[in-house]
Amino acid sequence: MKPEEHAARLIDEYCISSPKELNVEEIAYAENLFIKDAPLNNFLGMINYKESHGIITLNSNITDKGQKIFTITHEMGHFFNERNKPDWLRGCKIDDLSSFKSAKRNEDNANIFAAELLMHRPWFNDFTSKRDINFELIKEAAGYFSVSLSAAAIRYINIGKYPAAVIYSKDGVVKWSAFHDYFPFKFLPKGFAVPKDSAAFDFFKGNTMQTCSDLVPAKAWFAKDYKVKVSTYLYEQNVAMPNYNSVLTLLWESEFD
Repeated sequence: MKPEEHAARLIDEYCISSPKELNVEEIAYAENLFIKDAPLNNFLGMINYKESHGIITLNSNITDKGQKIFTITHEMGHFFNERNKPDWLRGCKIDDLSSFKSAKRNEDNANIFAAELLMHRPWFNDFTSKRDINFELIKEAAGYFSVSLSAAAIRYINIGKYPAAVIYSKDGVVKWSAFHDYFPFKFLPKGFAVPKDSAAFDFFKGNTMQTCSDLVPAKAWFAKDYKVKVSTYLYEQNVAMPNYNSVLTLLWESEFD
């Protein structure tokens, strides 16, 4: 079974019809997964399991509800995706829970499981399909599904209606990016410096960053993508994360070309 199929099976099995009815802790306990909090120096979460049961340990320093729920669901993903494999202990760092098409296939699969369980495709499409893409929509989706802004943005990139891209920058450089299948540009290497022509650059220079959407030359972000024309513009909108010295950037196509 694929990770999303494991998650969809649980939704059907427990007759869950909306996010409001979803309680991942109750599902975990029903599936013989005990949850506890403990100090974890290097990890957000950990799971120790056999084929039929396990213990999920959450870092006791987690205070954000959305992060807590996603961490539990991510660890559940390891259980359902991998419980027939011999490696029965997993410790997951913050990078593992935000990975997208990384080299760690097991972590990606756990995130796919978590995204499907928390933001079940029919629910997510129903919530977003009649709305234009922007960060206001992503923020509302994050609140409705009780997930982080990053998780909601990546989910939209994967299954949303409008072709868009999401970029996470920290300390002035790109840490990861995700692209809708039909977004026209995809060559943005990790470690790429946030471009001076972007609003995100203002944040890293200590200036006031514009948070409403604005047009930016596509070449600013995708200077090395051979498909980009000088005349091509994208909409850019940003959300600052000052505690992490980070910015989450949303890009989508404009009609101006």
